[in-house]
Amino acid sequence: MFDRLDHSERLSRLITWLSKTLAERRGLPVIVAIGMTVVSLIVHLLWVITGNVLIGVCGFGLLHLAILIGFVGVLLADPLGRG
Repeated sequence: MFDRLDHSERLSRLITWLSKTLAERRGLPVIVAIGMTVVSLIVHLLWVITGNVLIGVCGFGLLHLAILIGFVGVLLADPLGRG
């Protein structure tokens, strides 16, 4: 299974494209994370108003995803270089 992943041309192109894109726009993941955090705040406010548990779960999931994207953006800023 891993041998197929190691030799995957499609995965190789995706990693190359992602590396070039993030190197040119190093702050993009952090900006996306900030935007997702603001959307999460709005979803949490809707949860408080409506009391719907599903909205609360979506808000917490969105917040945690934003935190992960922000951390990855900060960690990748230096290794990707100036672009």
